[in-house]
Amino acid sequence: MAEHSSLDPQQTFLHLTPDGDAMRLDARAPDFWQSLAERNLDGRLTGVVELEQDSHWEMHPGGDEVLVGLSGSMEIILDHGETTESATLEHGRMCVVPRDVWHRLVVNEPGRLLFATPGPTTQHRSLTEHSNLQATNPGTSA
Repeated sequence: MAEHSSLDPQQTFLHLTPDGDAMRLDARAPDFWQSLAERNLDGRLTGVVELEQDSHWEMHPGGDEVLVGLSGSMEIILDHGETTESATLEHGRMCVVPRDVWHRLVVNEPGRLLFATPGPTTQHRSLTEHSNLQATNPGTSA
């Protein structure tokens, strides 16, 4: 592949390193998502995902996450502990998810989402796990 070739951001994600490099990652690899934690990527991971179903909960202690709606319609739900808020992501709309805030996406209409996610400290929770933790610890998002 040519050094400056045109890339499909759904097939090739970029790891934007703290020293300014843009390393290509093959997002089509069968174990891509499972191997991300093992890679311990410092900096930001950026790419485009096709969303057809709601997501799990996640939180990024390493920094703010940027989400840009490219098509479809999604609600980003932010859990601030005592309160929640939501915003609609559609074509051309962007959201900055603050560091340390649990969040998830609810798909209203399937579509594509551009992300720039800080790593490698991302945490994940299932919908059930998050609900159970909220029920036992009301007013906290820990």
